Amino acid sequence: MGFAELILTGGWYLWWERRQVVHGEAVQSFARSAMSIVVLSQNYINATKKEAREKEGWKGPIEDFVKLNIDGSFSEETGTCATGAIIRDHTGGVVAMGQRYLSHVGDAPVAEAYALLDGLRLAEQVGCNRIIVNSDCMQVVTTIRKGFSATTAASVYDECLSIWMTFSSISIEHCNRDADQVAHELAKNSFVNRTSCTWADEPPSFLIATLANDVIIFHNQ
Repeated sequence: MGFAELILTGGWYLWWERRQVVHGEAVQSFARSAMSIVVLSQNYINATKKEAREKEGWKGPIEDFVKLNIDGSFSEETGTCATGAIIRDHTGGVVAMGQRYLSHVGDAPVAEAYALLDGLRLAEQVGCNRIIVNSDCMQVVTTIRKGFSATTAASVYDECLSIWMTFSSISIEHCNRDADQVAHELAKNSFVNRTSCTWADEPPSFLIATLANDVIIFHNQ
């Protein structure tokens, strides 16, 4: 990305936010503004190239809904797993995100079920009520749509379904890995560092580049 594009986009964006302040409107945090400038600049650069194509990655939910992306990772060698979950609004702004490391897990399907459980708990914790859940694991999607599980993850799904019923509007959709990249990075970070953390509003530094790439509309073939 060129320095000139960043300067021009940054200048325009700061002017726009100053205009919002003058009219008594709320503006984004510094971290969100910085990410917006990077994304706008990269979209402009990519869109002007002949080989540019629209990405088939993360898509924002409709207004008044949030999107919850989840992912689980499992190690057969150690019997451990990690989960990642991120909640974003229709603008791509982060509402909350979390990662959890579990030292004793039976298999990969249980790990994916725990990812859903952790995501639903996070949504409940921050007060979300209208949710679209995205998972790149088809088993998670079909299990929730059926409403029961006869697998080793049955008890985890029972808890998921109990929380599921408390939301006023919630649905689940299958997505590809590209659309689930941030949740995957959270799970990966948890695995590597064996840590469990949650963040509200402001993302950790190791996720900034992935978050920005997620909301870039165009890419080059």
